[in-house]
Amino acid sequence: IMLYYTYTYTKEKMQMLHFSKSKYCLHIQCPKILWLKKYKPEAFVQDTSVENRMTTGNVVGDLAMGLFGDYTEVTVLNKDGKPDISAMIEKTKQCLLDGVENICEASFNYNGLYCAVDILRKEKDGYAIYEVKSSTEPKYIYIVDISYQKYVLEKCGVKITGTYVVNIDSDYLFDGTLDIQKLFKITDVSALVEEEYGIHHIEAELDYAKRTLACKDEPALDLSVGCQNPYPCGFWKYCSRHIPAPSVFDIYRMSFTKALELYKQGITDVKDVLTSAKLNALQKQQIDYILNDKPDHVDKDGIKNFLDGLSYPLYFLDFETMQPVVPQFVGTRP
Repeated sequence: IMLYYTYTYTKEKMQMLHFSKSKYCLHIQCPKILWLKKYKPEAFVQDTSVENRMTTGNVVGDLAMGLFGDYTEVTVLNKDGKPDISAMIEKTKQCLLDGVENICEASFNYNGLYCAVDILRKEKDGYAIYEVKSSTEPKYIYIVDISYQKYVLEKCGVKITGTYVVNIDSDYLFDGTLDIQKLFKITDVSALVEEEYGIHHIEAELDYAKRTLACKDEPALDLSVGCQNPYPCGFWKYCSRHIPAPSVFDIYRMSFTKALELYKQGITDVKDVLTSAKLNALQKQQIDYILNDKPDHVDKDGIKNFLDGLSYPLYFLDFETMQPVVPQFVGTRP
């Protein structure tokens, strides 16, 4: 990761800041996340699904490299297993000089703004950016990601002629031989990227992020949709520490959006939810048990009726434990 230098109006040198496309996306989700990662990293609670998601993303990314035929991957690792960014940038420069058609992990730095492009494909008048994701549908945060990449590459003098998201096609049916041309679907998001340029002026957002990181005072930002969207924030417990537990955010099957709406109205304690929101029978039962300190409810009759309806031998497939993005069994889909 390259270093970004900024200066105060007094010309005193501020602390050097690292910046990448992942940090830019975090800033757009919530500027406070970046600040907390820098000044209160101990408050971060890792989502147990993140590591699995990253592993899956690596598998999908490796498969996608071959979508357009021969390619050159510029990834270079140091002895500690971390990317050698400088070497990757130099290798990318050489690939551009050599006219390599498909460059994977193409790496660029513009004044400390770093990014690596999943697939940079040579076209007649320039290059197209292909962002590979392991989800089955394009998401807004992908557009944010690609917009940052386009900005950096164009500042580096690379003409961008197209921007695309490469997703998994959930309709793909595995017949025993993996066909990556059918596994992936490609969506042209050029219009969405241009629209994003209008929503978030990248240079202004970068300046906002730098000022946030340079300030020693914690940003005065309250709970928002950014706590859960596009990804659950690892600082949720820290940022919601002022709320009584259990709270409106613990109500069974209540959407985060609805809970946040009640929170903005000053409704946080579960006892206040009874008169402030439309609740289903299970939600009312939950609140009743909380307020009256009742023991855990177990529907013994329901369990017995269910078990009595089973006949041996029994077979179990725990499909929620194993959810491969890339199908492994004939007749299954992503």
